[in-house]
Amino acid sequence: MTRSPRFLAAVVAPAVALVLALTVSGCDTRESGAAAVVGDRRISVASVQDAYQDIAPLVGQDQQITQSQILNLLILEPYLTEAAASLGRGVSDQDTRLDMKASGMEDPSKVSASGLEVWRANLANGALQSNRPAQDIKATYDGIGRELKAAGVQVNPRYGSGLDYSNFNILPETPNWLSTSGTPTPTASAPEQATPTPSP
Repeated sequence: MTRSPRFLAAVVAPAVALVLALTVSGCDTRESGAAAVVGDRRISVASVQDAYQDIAPLVGQDQQITQSQILNLLILEPYLTEAAASLGRGVSDQDTRLDMKASGMEDPSKVSASGLEVWRANLANGALQSNRPAQDIKATYDGIGRELKAAGVQVNPRYGSGLDYSNFNILPETPNWLSTSGTPTPTASAPEQATPTPSP
């Protein structure tokens, strides 16, 4: 199960036609030091940094992967992995390490737990998109979107302003000092639903 490192550039998913921008508010024990909180699951800043250190050398400078993209994949990993497994396309830790080795990692046994999760998330994402009808792919991602919404996602403003459910990417943080136009802009209609393309 060898994949090109290019698939790490982004997670492509169909539009769920819903944008939910939740930011961390307050600082309870779950949120303190957290990069994101998804339901009861806390993703630490240290986990994001560990995964970034593992993954960045594998994808190379051309890909310019960011810590926000790493966090995105850590948020999605359990959902993508479970969905792939339900289709008989599960990705084990061994599969993941073998793929990392094939992609250039000298000793995948030394990868951090969060680095392993990021790579597994992408392998599962590819498995969900390969050789399936477009309507089935869309149904899978719509289901993941509903699960994420039900769980609730909070993103540390250090990484972005929230999660965009139209493509599951983390929205960039907009500094509040940026001036806005005095002319009101028309309300945008919901984006058209896009079908994910298979990962390279």
